[in-house]
Amino acid sequence: MANSKVSHIIWIVLLSICLIGCEPENIDHTKIVVEGWIDADRHPIVMLHTSYSLDASSDPDTTLLGILEEHMVLFGKVVLFDGEDSVILTGRVDTNYLPPYIYTTTKIRGEVGKTYRLRATYKDFSAQSETVIPEKAVLDSIRTYVNSQKVNVVGYANHLEIGESYIIMARTTKDKQYRICPMGAFRATHEQMKVTINNPIKFSDEGMMLQTLFPQTDSIDIAIKFAKVGELEYQFWDSYVAQNMTQGMFFMETHGNILSNIQGGNGYWCGMGASEYTIQLDRDSLYQYPRL
Repeated sequence: MANSKVSHIIWIVLLSICLIGCEPENIDHTKIVVEGWIDADRHPIVMLHTSYSLDASSDPDTTLLGILEEHMVLFGKVVLFDGEDSVILTGRVDTNYLPPYIYTTTKIRGEVGKTYRLRATYKDFSAQSETVIPEKAVLDSIRTYVNSQKVNVVGYANHLEIGESYIIMARTTKDKQYRICPMGAFRATHEQMKVTINNPIKFSDEGMMLQTLFPQTDSIDIAIKFAKVGELEYQFWDSYVAQNMTQGMFFMETHGNILSNIQGGNGYWCGMGASEYTIQLDRDSLYQYPRL
C-alpha cells in the first residue's frame, strides 16, 4: 500500500506541472488541477489541487507528501450539470483516494449518451469542462498466464468500434482508485482485438520501476476497468501514457506534453463507458463474460 500511495503522489505532481512551461520566474504559473470522472451507472468523483512548479523556489527538504498536502483543495466549489439538474458536489475526506479528499454526490448517476458539464472554483481559480459517457466497452474474456512467478494478463474484445478510443485501468480489489495501465490507451483498429493488460507503474525503494507483468500471488486480486472514452479524453490519457513511457523520472521534465480537456486549468474530466472485471493472480485461468 505504501508504494501504491507514493506512485499516485508522483502522478499528482506530474499532473500538476503538465502544462507549466519554462517562463520567467516572476510569472505565477499556478492553476487549479481537476481529476474527475463519471462512469456509466456510477456517481461522479472529483479531486482538486493547485499546480506545483518544479521551477519555483521551495524547501529542498519538502517531501512529495508535503507537496500534496500543501496543494490539495479542501474547500472548493464543484458544480455538475447533467442537462436537467445542477448539483453542488459535497466534499469529504476519503483516504481511499489520493489526494484523500473527494467531491461527489448521490444525486447524479452516470448515464450512457448524456453530457456532463463540470465547473470547479476555488479562490480566484475557475475551471470548466464537459464530457459525454459513451456506450459501454466490454471484454468477452480474460486469460492469465503464469511464467516464473510473473503473470501475463490478456483481454479479448470481439465487439469494438473501429476508430473509437479505449482505455484500460487496473487496481487491487483492496483499493478504490484505478490507475491507467502502461500502453493502456488505444484506438480500435479491428472489431476483434487481443489487448495486453499491463501492470500499472510501481515504485521500489530504489526509484521508479516499470513492471508490465503482474506478480503471481494468492493474496491479491486485481480489478480491471475497460472503458470507451471520447476524443479529448483519449488525447489526455494517450499523451499521459506516452509521457510515462518515454521518460525515466517522468515527473521531472514535463512541459506541455500532456493534453487536457480542462478550460482554465489542468487535468481531466472523463466520461467512461466502463465495464469492470475481477481476476486472480495465482494460476493460469480463463474468465469468460457472456454478453447480456
